[in-house]
Amino acid sequence: MTRLKVVLALVPILLLAGCIGGLGAETQPSDSTASSPEEVPGVTNGTLANDSALIQANRKAVTTNGATVQINQSSREMNIDARLVIGANLSTYRLSGSGVASPDEETSIDKWSNETTQFVRTSSGEQTNYRVLEGHDDRLTMLSSMETFLAAGNFEVANETTDDGMVVLTADSASPADTSMANLEQFEGRLVVNESGQIQDVTVTLTQDGDQVSYSYELQQVGVESVQKPAWVNDVPPGATLQTQLSVTVENNSYLVLEHSEGDVVPRGTTVQVKSNGTTDTVGLNSSLSAGDRRYLYFDTSSQDLQVTADRPDSSAVSPVTSPTSVEITTEDGVILHSGSMGWASESAGASDAGSSHDSNSEESADGTATPSQ
Repeated sequence: MTRLKVVLALVPILLLAGCIGGLGAETQPSDSTASSPEEVPGVTNGTLANDSALIQANRKAVTTNGATVQINQSSREMNIDARLVIGANLSTYRLSGSGVASPDEETSIDKWSNETTQFVRTSSGEQTNYRVLEGHDDRLTMLSSMETFLAAGNFEVANETTDDGMVVLTADSASPADTSMANLEQFEGRLVVNESGQIQDVTVTLTQDGDQVSYSYELQQVGVESVQKPAWVNDVPPGATLQTQLSVTVENNSYLVLEHSEGDVVPRGTTVQVKSNGTTDTVGLNSSLSAGDRRYLYFDTSSQDLQVTADRPDSSAVSPVTSPTSVEITTEDGVILHSGSMGWASESAGASDAGSSHDSNSEESADGTATPSQ
């Protein structure tokens, strides 16, 4: 799996260990601050019956007025720490955070978007990569990632309202109707929300297949007019604007096939690095690569050097690649257009069976994975 995929993904999901304020006792509000739990979107007969309705109401609230939220998630396999700042009416937003998929693999992301362009910077180890994407991505999947956790719990109104007019719901068991999370052995959650459906806090701890997972969402600021462009945007290299759809597959258990399906021309001089057969080698493209073009990558049987050709190589000249294999395609100014790894069974790997390595143009590779998604 590629480090850049988490995806955003970097999926895609998040935490805080422990419940904010605990699952505490009821607090009786004054009449001036009292809210009706039944007015909260998705709440019916004292239970959270429609988590999707609540998620949509919360999304509308934070994107209309602007907000800052902190989202975290931890489990045995992944830790994600992310901050999302949204400008009013979604005119601008910024996602920054980090994800750790194992003790020695941490990926960080910083994404800023205005109404026309998205700028993405990802870092892993000593490697930093930039991408510039056209359009304004308004999915903000990070806001909706909590739906999985809310749906998994049997949330019920714990009190009428708090002393500041917020409705509190708690859960101490998993929802029997939820099918998105199987084998839940323990579930505890707390949800604080106002009457309009703007979520203030969510904390969840659960055990699934013996693994403890913690998640938290915290509304830190209400009302953000706009989000300032970060200084690093001025460092984005020209190659970051290239929009390409690249894929790499294994053919005949022997060599790699690089295909450019659509998008901008990949310039001559772009390098392809392949790690396979216990070795790493790099070769430069001696001609540009346009949509519809294909190149073959193979290790020469005599020299073991990596070769690239527009013609399918003769099997007698190829030292077969072995599983797993990773590929990274980088422009002359250091922009990674494609990065990923793949594995296959030696008897069955073909052009379609082997699958393809990850295309870093595929958004939420940035967001998302061991990188947080937006």
